[in-house]
Amino acid sequence: MSFVNAPIHDLLIRIKNAYMARRTRVDGVVYSNFKVNVLELLKQYGFIIGYDVASEGNKKTISIDLKEVEDEINDIPVIKFYSRPSRRWYISYKEIKPVAAGRGIGILSTSQGLMPSHVAKQKKIGGELIAEIY
Repeated sequence: MSFVNAPIHDLLIRIKNAYMARRTRVDGVVYSNFKVNVLELLKQYGFIIGYDVASEGNKKTISIDLKEVEDEINDIPVIKFYSRPSRRWYISYKEIKPVAAGRGIGILSTSQGLMPSHVAKQKKIGGELIAEIY
């Protein structure tokens, strides 16, 4: 196993690459609570079908179930990263814009937890903009 500087970026890129390769499952993702929160958001907004957490001794891994790719344009997600380990991207609620005219979500880490950008704008909460997915 290799060391990953940006585990959330790795998770999202693994999901995108699996969609591009027409796979329906991503296995062997290292477990973290933050990744599970991101996957919960993706599941809630229909980017993935679901996920399972498996324990092997002390190590936990995540397996992600993906949708079948029928239409390349609409089924393969586009991911735009903002925050990086070397440069955090913080925004106020006034700076939050709709993602892809409302078709996508922005993943925002706030003081009240992880939430989509449109919910953070309604609650008037700013935070770290991690990525946009549409």
